[in-house]
Amino acid sequence: MALENPALNERSFQRGIEEVGAEPRAMTASGTYAIAGVLLMIVVASAAFGWSQVEIVTVGGREEALTPAWTWLAFLLTFVVAIVGAFAYRAAPITSVLYALGEGSLLGIASRYYDLRFDGIVAQALLATLCVFLAVYLLYSLRVVKVTSRFATGVMAATGGFALLYAVVWLLSLLGVEFRFLYAPTPLGIGISVLIVILGALNLALDFDFIERSAAGAPQSMRWYGAFGLMLSLIWIYVSVLRLLVLLRARQ
Repeated sequence: MALENPALNERSFQRGIEEVGAEPRAMTASGTYAIAGVLLMIVVASAAFGWSQVEIVTVGGREEALTPAWTWLAFLLTFVVAIVGAFAYRAAPITSVLYALGEGSLLGIASRYYDLRFDGIVAQALLATLCVFLAVYLLYSLRVVKVTSRFATGVMAATGGFALLYAVVWLLSLLGVEFRFLYAPTPLGIGISVLIVILGALNLALDFDFIERSAAGAPQSMRWYGAFGLMLSLIWIYVSVLRLLVLLRARQ
C-alpha cells in the first residue's frame, strides 16, 4: 500500500506530459477506461492460467496446493516491471500489459490456494470487488461523492498512516516481533481489514477524479498510463476484499 497511487498523481502525470512532448492533447476519460478494461481482461486471463498451474496433492488425507516453480521469478519480474512502469511513460502500452500478465498469474496462484482452503471465496471476492467499483463509480458520476481538496488530503493521510503502520510492522517482524492482531481473525483484525477496503474504495474515487481532470490536456498516449494506475487500484481492492473474507471465514 502506498501513500498515493504511484501512477495517478500530479507529479507522475506532469512528468509524463513533459516526456511525450508535443504529442496531440487527445487523452479522454472514456478511452482510458476502455484500455483499463482491456488490461483487466488480461489480468483475468492470466489469473486463470496461474490458477491452472497450481498442483493439488493429497498429504495425510488433506489436499494441499503446490505453487509452480516459477512463482518467485514471476514475482520478481512483475515487481521490476511495476517499478519501470511507474516512470517509463512512453513504454506504458508495453509495461502495463506485462504487469497485467505477471500480476494476473500471481493473483491466480494465490487465489487458488485460498479457494482450496475456503471453497467459493474467490468468486465472492470478485463479486464484491465489482460491486465496490460500480458503487464508487456511480456515486462519483452522480457527484454524491465529491472529491474536494480536503477529501483528497484526508484519504491520502489515512492511506499513508496505514502504509507507515505496515512498514513498521514489517521491519519489526525482521527482528522477531510479531503483531498477530493485524492478521488474526479477531474483531480488531477484521475491523482493520474493513478500513483498508474502505480506503481502497475512496482511493478509487480519487483515481476517477484525477483521470477526468487530466483528460482535458494530457497526450493521447497517457491513456495507457492512466489505465495502468486504475488497474493498480482495482487489484488493491480485490486483494483487500479477499483478505477480509479470509478472516471472516476463518472465524466460522
